[in-house]
Amino acid sequence: MKKWKLAITIFIFGIIYSPQVSAKSLENISDVRIKSSLLAQSDLKEAIVYFHQGINRHTFGDIKGAIEEYNKALRLHPNFPEVYYKRGISHYKLGDLKGAIADYNKAISLNSNYPGIYNHRGFTRHDLGDLKGAIADFNKALSLNPNFPEAYQNRGISRNKLGDKQGAITDLKTAANLFQQQKRISNYQEVIDLIEKIENREK
Repeated sequence: MKKWKLAITIFIFGIIYSPQVSAKSLENISDVRIKSSLLAQSDLKEAIVYFHQGINRHTFGDIKGAIEEYNKALRLHPNFPEVYYKRGISHYKLGDLKGAIADYNKAISLNSNYPGIYNHRGFTRHDLGDLKGAIADFNKALSLNPNFPEAYQNRGISRNKLGDKQGAITDLKTAANLFQQQKRISNYQEVIDLIEKIENREK
């Protein structure tokens, strides 16, 4: 899906850490459970730093560098769904679609309630030729967020590829309306142009 323009949302789900944790402050703590808990918070704090460094590297075009930062974050905090999600996006950018799918699957196994992950996995499945799987992911994204224009747009593109022209146009019109309501004019115009192309092919 080379010409799709998809919003990438940066998100952290309720991450809390103690900024006071350090190796020095741990020296005087005798309770193993407390020490272990504080060390975990320290690791999470450091993982968040690597996570944001990864986002910055990706944003500025250093995709391989971004993956390296995400790898560092996951070594410290292996159950960090946002990092798997963002690393999946970086793998997709490098053309590693199967690597992207693996990361999206892991992110979903850790947090199954974020529609953006399903949307990204959906268009990756589309690119791999799994159109029915792609549509299933877009359906899930829309069940979590019914006002998600990208998911309607992407589902419309997959439906069109499957030969469901009317279903595609219905989805694309919904996407256009939502983009217009959200005052995202360039996205709105992109979808309108796509609708016109599909309709012209039918004539």
